Amino acid sequence: MACADIPADVRPSFLECTACSKKHEVRLINTCDCGAPLFARYDWKDLAVQDLASRRDLWRYAPLLPLEETEIRSRGEGGTPLYKLESIGTGGRVARLRVAGLYVKDEGLNPTRTFKARGMAVAVPMASSLGATTLAVPTAGNAGAALAAYAATYGVRAIVIMARDGPAEQAREAVAYGAHLLQVDEDISDAGRIVNELAATTETFSVATLREPYRVEGKKTMLIEIWEALGGMPDWILFPTGGGTGVAGMWKALQELRELGWYDGPWPRFGVVQAEGCAPLVKAWKDGRETAEPWPDPRTDAAGLRVPGTLADRIVLRALRETRGAAIAVTDAAMRVASQNLAVLEGISACLEGAATLAGLRRLYDEGTITRDDRVVLVNTGSADSATVPRPSVPTIRTAADACSYLGLTPRAS
Repeated sequence: MACADIPADVRPSFLECTACSKKHEVRLINTCDCGAPLFARYDWKDLAVQDLASRRDLWRYAPLLPLEETEIRSRGEGGTPLYKLESIGTGGRVARLRVAGLYVKDEGLNPTRTFKARGMAVAVPMASSLGATTLAVPTAGNAGAALAAYAATYGVRAIVIMARDGPAEQAREAVAYGAHLLQVDEDISDAGRIVNELAATTETFSVATLREPYRVEGKKTMLIEIWEALGGMPDWILFPTGGGTGVAGMWKALQELRELGWYDGPWPRFGVVQAEGCAPLVKAWKDGRETAEPWPDPRTDAAGLRVPGTLADRIVLRALRETRGAAIAVTDAAMRVASQNLAVLEGISACLEGAATLAGLRRLYDEGTITRDDRVVLVNTGSADSATVPRPSVPTIRTAADACSYLGLTPRAS
């Protein structure tokens, strides 16, 4: 598609390679010629915060996104709450952990119950506006469900290729939205290979992580929402990281807020949290490398963190350097405990990936990287998957007296 054929409702001025800085025209394209991801760049003139839309979803930031507000069909994506935790982090019921302020950005309240909805809510209509009719994604689960939902919303065909151990709940959801669901015998890397081959040999367009420019645009709105909710920036933002689009998006948003002149204060420090059984970015960070080697034999029950390699490795590691951040790996057991703590102590339903941020906070706090003076935001990327929550052992009772006996209640005297 030539520049003259770009729909009038498309806003980016050009696409820029994140590695070689080569500029590309706005068209249906996956990556730069060098293979690196592309970022959308804009020519903003005299844009003020007051120009943001008066709405509660991510399309409040339509002036900062690649499509006009009138062209989108929102399903309520974005605008998720930022909860201040009242028990965890106060040094009370959860000992040894006390910070100046602890918050959870609860992405589990998005459509399809994960932050993946943000990216697909922008990528799908943008690809469609540029001429795509069939979209494909490799997935560990959540991205497939999100693509299926927004493909149905915008009337395009969705192909979801899921890793062998992808969650059944997300598979059912993708099929329910009308997607064509296929499965591979290996992990998400094999699914990604097949999607790349489909994109190279058919009219299918890949919306895989960082292999198109616009999922990151939806993800960047998380950072802007946090900034608006706090009236400034926290000291730390901890994010569970598999493919890395979330960190890439928030890092891009920091640059754009500065470019717009809306924020010139200190940047928050990014904390990348991965699973001990699959931590390529953590290893690269600790080794002082600018790229990450693929992780052999990835193992973790947190499907979204079971990503052995990512095209975003350079971007994520650069974001960590520029924000003076940190990277940490945690066990699946620690994630489960953290998920239970968030549920029982704060009433927040957190998936294993989201709960990994609380487990990571504990480690970073114990190491002295995060201190008592810091304000910290944990990003819960999705609600708890019922398939990963073990069925509880429930006692059987026959009378109220049985209940009193089990619960330790004393009946009132008659």
